Amino acid sequence: MTSVYDVAVAGSSGFLGTAIAAGMEARGASVARYTVENPLLRDGVVDEGAARARTLIWAASRVNPVLAAERPDLVRAGTADLVDALRALAALTKAPRIVFLSSGGTVYGPPDRAPFSESCATHPVNAYGTLKRDLERELVDSGLDAIAVRISNAYGPGQVPAPGQGVIAHWLAAASLRAPITVFGDRVSTRDYVFIDDIVEAVARIHECAQALPPVLNLGSGSPSTLDDVLAAVTAAAGAEALDVREAPRRGTDTASTWLDVSLARDVLGWEAKVGLDEGVARAWASMQTR
Repeated sequence: MTSVYDVAVAGSSGFLGTAIAAGMEARGASVARYTVENPLLRDGVVDEGAARARTLIWAASRVNPVLAAERPDLVRAGTADLVDALRALAALTKAPRIVFLSSGGTVYGPPDRAPFSESCATHPVNAYGTLKRDLERELVDSGLDAIAVRISNAYGPGQVPAPGQGVIAHWLAAASLRAPITVFGDRVSTRDYVFIDDIVEAVARIHECAQALPPVLNLGSGSPSTLDDVLAAVTAAAGAEALDVREAPRRGTDTASTWLDVSLARDVLGWEAKVGLDEGVARAWASMQTR
């Protein structure tokens, strides 16, 4: 007999998916995990564990910002992954609520200015942001009970540095090796860094919420931090008097200064980020030392 799960996580082996699955289980939910090796769809049909779940969290992705720019074939494949899943879910008598993990750091941009709210138009700043925006539109067109959570710059224990993504993970890894840290672009440009535990808490509240939810919700710290702020936090966490910091031009996939207005998440979910940058970086560093 097929087990009945509360939550299904597609992309459960990635940074966000792993943390969300573990966090939901810590809250007492039963979780079905789906990966490339254990796919959500088999012959176009949703696995029964996910079909009977209350919530499906879509954390699956084939690309990061660099790959999205360099590999259009992976972008097409990632789009097909979600489109096929939505089509199969729509065929169910009662589909689970879908929580799609989008990117608050890349779907917004000029002419709107930070802090970006959900009412701002989407002006993706790179191919990765364009993909996320297009997938959000597929979600809306499906007509299913779905919400896109636009996450700012997520970080925390378990994050592996990826090309063009995860500056805190990159810098902590370099600091652990006492290797040079590269700063791309203006050191006073701002980003919105949100700790992984805060993201997990928000997703848990979405799962538990019985009322209708808005189609889009920002998740971020709600406060801007400069790259100099991040450097200071990494230096303090690593216990180093100084790090070897090298300057480089901003890359084409890098976003300009951006941060999110998260007042809607506070109003709808009673949620706000609790972990500040210094504490979050210190916890990520401590986790690295125990591996």
